[in-house]
Amino acid sequence: GEEGEGGGGGGDDDELEAKNVRAQRAKERREKLERVAQKSTLHRLHWFRIILDEAHAIKDRRCSTAQSMMALHAQHRWCLSGTPLQNRVGELYSLVAFLRLEPHAYYFCKAPGCNCKCREYRFDANYSKCEYCGHGPVQHYSRFNRDVVNPIRKYGYIGAGRNAFVTLKREVFDKSLLRRTKEGRAQEMVLPPKLITLEANFLDDTEMDFYQAIYTQSQAEFGAYVQAGTLLNNYAHIFDLLTRLRQSVDHPYLVMHSKRAIEEGGGGAAATPSAPICNLCYEDATDPVASSPCGHAFCRECIRQYVDSCPAGAPLTCASCSLPLSVDLNDAPPAAGSPEADGASRARRGITPEEPLTQGGGGGGGGGVRLKGILGRLDMAQFRSSTKMEALMEELHAMSEADPAAKAIVFSQFVSFLDLLEYRIQRAGIKVVKLNGGMSVAAREGVLNSFKDDFGTKVILISLKAGGVALNLTVASHIYLMDPWWNPAAEYQAIDRAHRLGQHKPIRAVRFVVRNTVEERIIRLQDKKRLVFEGTVGGDIGSLSQLSEDDLRFLFQN
Repeated sequence: GEEGEGGGGGGDDDELEAKNVRAQRAKERREKLERVAQKSTLHRLHWFRIILDEAHAIKDRRCSTAQSMMALHAQHRWCLSGTPLQNRVGELYSLVAFLRLEPHAYYFCKAPGCNCKCREYRFDANYSKCEYCGHGPVQHYSRFNRDVVNPIRKYGYIGAGRNAFVTLKREVFDKSLLRRTKEGRAQEMVLPPKLITLEANFLDDTEMDFYQAIYTQSQAEFGAYVQAGTLLNNYAHIFDLLTRLRQSVDHPYLVMHSKRAIEEGGGGAAATPSAPICNLCYEDATDPVASSPCGHAFCRECIRQYVDSCPAGAPLTCASCSLPLSVDLNDAPPAAGSPEADGASRARRGITPEEPLTQGGGGGGGGGVRLKGILGRLDMAQFRSSTKMEALMEELHAMSEADPAAKAIVFSQFVSFLDLLEYRIQRAGIKVVKLNGGMSVAAREGVLNSFKDDFGTKVILISLKAGGVALNLTVASHIYLMDPWWNPAAEYQAIDRAHRLGQHKPIRAVRFVVRNTVEERIIRLQDKKRLVFEGTVGGDIGSLSQLSEDDLRFLFQN
């Protein structure tokens, strides 16, 4: 399951050193797990059948949960999941290994005549000889990596990469996967129809001038990396350029009044210890995690998207300082100074995180309620809407006129854009609530209950950082996706928050996109990934988040 295994072009010494490191780590994990298993009643029993629900939770085979599941003894094993493949193909290895699927769950030795076959690396104390066959680490390989992961990482969707997708479909999915889709069980589920539309708009002259200025600058920087042959080495900065372009299409304020822009301009809105800034979206970090050794903070979802989209061969570096990036997304500690870092003491005192206030005086006025987030950095007397915001308002007014009882879900990648939308919707006299990843459990439940139970609450704003999954919002029949992502499955999952059992109204989902901007290219990139994926693996089983070098060139082309 280590995706980089065997994928590079280094010498035997480098490969041997890398495999020695992996073998040592595997041994340490195995010894730790064996100590735990000796004390565990569950691990001492031999089960007839083990069924993992939400099996994608073990997608990282190195996490303790996955290791514990692998060590259970059973005659039969099942995995239940709506999204067995979420971000990258390598995540499937945990399910393949848990199910003991032949031959891809195993490691083999390529020494002539050797029939060594094992589920994990097992080498002696010096990591020089296999405990089963006596051959060295460099002779051993993961069958799943060799046949599937490495070709896809190296070649993407063409040539050997496409052949690897076919192998994945025929040798893994076709032999082990029993699929139940909404389309295939439509008569049994009796779900109402679902209509997904794409609403394309044009920026006004002022917005387009602002966007073009950022795009021209970004394209020049991108071109410089191409000329120097350092494109992949600078992926962290390229990801930053793409983020700024996407934000400028939503609203120029997201770039002009981001915390980074204020700090660089000496505006005095510097971050405080209680509000670390995400070094990818440049807003208060949501569910913050810190990279080591540099300590820079990120939203957990931002850094997850950054890692998932990183092209094969590109070094994972901190987007702020370019040091090697090291973040454990499964159990990362909160960033220093974050609300989560002192959450325990705050909980003991009965204090809950303060929610942003979006009423009363503006950031430039004196009296009234103090605004938080991006609204606190604006002169609200000079507030201007944006093309996307007004397009959404037209949709909401039309929804209310057609069905006064209708409710809507609005999704965005950017928390600050949701703050702007909340202000604009409230100003129109529409009752709205907002859900983001920084909320306490109690606050989150309060927002969801208000949306579900209060007839007057018509709109809920949801950050994808708060999770497009694990929400049941069948009270809504309209879904608005404010900004596209090159991972199309994220949009499917968002729409499925309302289109599921318990829904009795037809669902209308609108994907907003702005013409002649990077968003059009993201939509086309989505279509390309979807066609390739459905043509090989089949259906809408998951997503491919990784961006190739060709994808990056496409996004920045004229």
